[in-house]
Amino acid sequence: MLTETSSATTRKFRVSALLPLAALCLLTNLALASTPSSATLGPVNGATVNWAGSGIAGVTTDETTCVDGTDCDTFTINLSGSPSNYKGLVLNISIGWGLSTNDFDVYVHKGDITGPVVASSTNGIPDISEFVSIDPTVTGTGMYTVHIVDSTVAPGDPYHGTALITTPPTDTAAKGKAPTYANYTSPPGMGDSSGEPSIGSNWNSGRIMTQAVFDTMQVTFDTSTSPATAHWALKDATIADVVTFDPILFTDPSTGRTFVSELLGPTSLSAFTDNDGETYTNSQGAGIASGVDHQTIGGGPFRLCTADQLLATPVPCAQLAARGPLTQYPHAVYYASQDVGDAEMALSQDGGLTYEAAHPMYTLVDCAGIHGHIKVSSSGIVYVPNKNCGGVQGLVVSMDNGVTFSIQHVTGSKSSESDPSVGIGAKGRIYFGYVNGDGHPRIAVSDDQGRSWHTDQDVGVPFNLHNAAFPEVVAGDNDRASFFFLGTPQAGAATGADTGIPFNGVWHAYVATTYDGGKSWFTVDATPNDAVQLGAICMNGTSCPSKPRNLLDFNDVTVDKTGRVFAAYTDGCISAACIAKGNDPAASHTQNDNDGATKAVILRQQTGKGLFRSQDSGGGLQP
Repeated sequence: MLTETSSATTRKFRVSALLPLAALCLLTNLALASTPSSATLGPVNGATVNWAGSGIAGVTTDETTCVDGTDCDTFTINLSGSPSNYKGLVLNISIGWGLSTNDFDVYVHKGDITGPVVASSTNGIPDISEFVSIDPTVTGTGMYTVHIVDSTVAPGDPYHGTALITTPPTDTAAKGKAPTYANYTSPPGMGDSSGEPSIGSNWNSGRIMTQAVFDTMQVTFDTSTSPATAHWALKDATIADVVTFDPILFTDPSTGRTFVSELLGPTSLSAFTDNDGETYTNSQGAGIASGVDHQTIGGGPFRLCTADQLLATPVPCAQLAARGPLTQYPHAVYYASQDVGDAEMALSQDGGLTYEAAHPMYTLVDCAGIHGHIKVSSSGIVYVPNKNCGGVQGLVVSMDNGVTFSIQHVTGSKSSESDPSVGIGAKGRIYFGYVNGDGHPRIAVSDDQGRSWHTDQDVGVPFNLHNAAFPEVVAGDNDRASFFFLGTPQAGAATGADTGIPFNGVWHAYVATTYDGGKSWFTVDATPNDAVQLGAICMNGTSCPSKPRNLLDFNDVTVDKTGRVFAAYTDGCISAACIAKGNDPAASHTQNDNDGATKAVILRQQTGKGLFRSQDSGGGLQP
């Protein structure tokens, strides 16, 4: 794996542009080391060690983008004794510094620097400290490596670190309070065939773009009224004139470019717009040798080297640079689809106009053919989730702009019918939302690109949910994320193969939100008085022919530049009679009571804190 230094605020240069800067760095960067470099602690309450950093200076995006000895530092802690000796004790690690304009991050690995990340703290400016707490009875004794990374640090502000054996804190209350949401249904004649909706936010114009089947819609929210008023406009590309299947839309929020696509066998009919659908440019659509089903488009920064990396690993950096941008469009665009069993991905280096030949992501031996949607981190790592990789949920990862892929398994999970979803925090934290094999909605967190997972939680517990469908995740700051899904407290066979037994469930839309990195979640019913579906939701193709498949395979979620969360979903229960039955606990709730509709709806966060802390002034978002 290539170790790289880059950031959202430091430009990622091509190798030719890096050479002069690299020479300068060679003269000015000093080797860094903590003082002391290691210590041993035993299971004694109050045992403490202090160390000092040696003047880290630089800017990086996440742990994968720093170069040890240049802009990140390590301190090793050895815990003596056995895990049982630490019953009632924890290892607390904290670092602090002087200037609130600087920002350090902390990652703690079990073992050496290549071991799994068992804890991390990645708060942003203006904090002047980071803190983690580790339970050795869970993660074990022996070596721990504390990795201190400069996120945004100017020279002359060294950090100081402390490791302390102490009793665990008693306050585990969630931070903040639950957001609220409003639902906006598409106007008559628009979004009436809305299965498999996608949604994106253009941070430049402030508009929302959404697509379902053949309708591409531009939505503008007028915030001069309370609650805000939605203005819908149909903005189809010419590709919508062809009868196809598997629609998809993706908006790159920072560039504002929206991509729309319709799958036609092994060919994708695709176009993109830079003005929210006023005009479109038709594109090649997909890479040669792409698959025939379940397409997805995603994009974000290229995985490229910066000056420190070029010094450390010049050959891999040159290989990455060859897959960088070829035009003025700054971001990578990826297209992926599956071919019955195998799945492939293709890169576009010219903003989605043309694509290279597709590269295989995995075969049927590795994972099920159908996959979730592409997400790209701020440091250019590409992720594609999968509901079944050897019987567990999986995450397909590329660190080299879509040339090679590794498969990371979500430990403790079991495969299910719904595609999982990934949200990626600003500093690389992964939030993996999925429906477990028992039907429950769960979300797990990783700070090391999916190699290890922690704080896997069932977010349906507050509503006693026994079945869930269509998990969708979006993240903002590293410690904030929202998980949107459909759920019902009804147990039984709700989404899979046909058992012949009617499913008597009432489905609502739920949103779970974390403000503390996944330690705690607020789950709210976002449609408390209006069922989304009655009865079963078929997600197993022709193997459950007597169950309705009106909602098709997925929904979607996004965030705008203020941190406000938006979700797109299909409403299958829109008539007054259906809604009334959903609100009557004594009524029948089988598929025969359902409208079987496919109406486009946007869920908009109305109040509460958003996903960007910088926008928290005044206590949160306004209606």
